[in-house]
Amino acid sequence: MIKHIKLNQDNLAFAIEVQNEIFPYEDATKEYTDMVNGQSDANFFLVYNGDDCIGVSGLKHYGIDVEDGFLGWFGILPKYRRLGLGSEALRLLDETARDLGFRRMRVIFNTEKGFEGAKTFLKVNGYTAEPYQCPKDRISLSGNYAILSRSLYNEPIEPWNNRNLHLTEANR
Repeated sequence: MIKHIKLNQDNLAFAIEVQNEIFPYEDATKEYTDMVNGQSDANFFLVYNGDDCIGVSGLKHYGIDVEDGFLGWFGILPKYRRLGLGSEALRLLDETARDLGFRRMRVIFNTEKGFEGAKTFLKVNGYTAEPYQCPKDRISLSGNYAILSRSLYNEPIEPWNNRNLHLTEANR
């Protein structure tokens, strides 16, 4: 049975280890620490299958649309992939997102960095992609980005339409 445990002071160091194993070239330490210290309204979790930690997940909000949650630091450890556990973890995160008042989930992706498996996983789980090129957002001008979106209520999905996320490298 999949469950998630919200990050706190007691599990923060372990969560960073798991995140670094899944994303060896990225570091969520600041975001995780800010959430644990109450300096962020993001929600990050360790994901468990029974007693085994299988990954990390998270929900962010960029303040643009109160009904849009953004998937953040969602990843499953390699030995637990392709077993259906990632899809179960995503469904559990959807429940949490609905409880927090979100109607849609979105993900921002740098399409130049690969992550083909992750993009395929999200599309199989109902996400649709659109390019993100907002002239007012510096991050979108620094590479090829896409927004992947999915309704949490089986409603037609509103396209993002290049609205400004106000992103920097530090908060993407």
